[in-house]
Amino acid sequence: MMDNLQPFGTEHDSDVSEEDDRGVEAPPQIGADERRMHVRAYNYWASLLRDRPYPSIADLDPAGVEDFGGNSVLLDFTAGVNDPRIAWLGRALREECGMSAELGRISEVPGRSLLSRLTDHYLQIIANQAPVGFEAEFVNQRDMSTLYRGILMPFSSDDDDQIDFIYGVINWKECAGEEAEAAIAEEVARARAPRAPIVPAVPVWADGPSADVAEADFDEPAEEPALDDAASLADWLVAARASAEAA
Repeated sequence: MMDNLQPFGTEHDSDVSEEDDRGVEAPPQIGADERRMHVRAYNYWASLLRDRPYPSIADLDPAGVEDFGGNSVLLDFTAGVNDPRIAWLGRALREECGMSAELGRISEVPGRSLLSRLTDHYLQIIANQAPVGFEAEFVNQRDMSTLYRGILMPFSSDDDDQIDFIYGVINWKECAGEEAEAAIAEEVARARAPRAPIVPAVPVWADGPSADVAEADFDEPAEEPALDDAASLADWLVAARASAEAA
């Protein structure tokens, strides 16, 4: 797994050159739309601060956030930080994890699901006491390499500096496995390989020595000798020989 934890707002985008072959689909990447989602989530969190160290959990309504509510999760740490309760789970995350409507705790989340990866990140927010952005890669329960990017934001149940809720917004994309990537690379190389010029087909004898011979000479059958039924076999043979010599 590859992780990249960083304070929210910093970017490490690499320049990607444009490919001439538009017919070849590039591997999936976490792009600008996903990043803008996390910026909107951060702005939403900041709008709830109201001169407090952390927004009040009473002001948060995950079900009412149409923009990114389906990609969000709310963790309740009021009973401790080791195994937080899942207080809210958006539909997209629920489907990715294969969880039922009944919510549980982080320890009950299916292994190798996206939600199980939050244990690698939510302790960072308690240490930093501020929103934390992260991106990483892992192999999920469907044996697909998955790139994911998210932001975790602290909330409090009172007006002091105690963090007892964390609200996260996550986006992800499944990528092809190593074998599929190798097959794609081979197909791309084959598609870009130089090709021999196409030569128009020419009739074999178009310029040959028999070009002036009329097609009728070959297509019309030889004229049979005109003999009546009373002619003898010898007469037929003589006539046939004469016809052959004339040809």
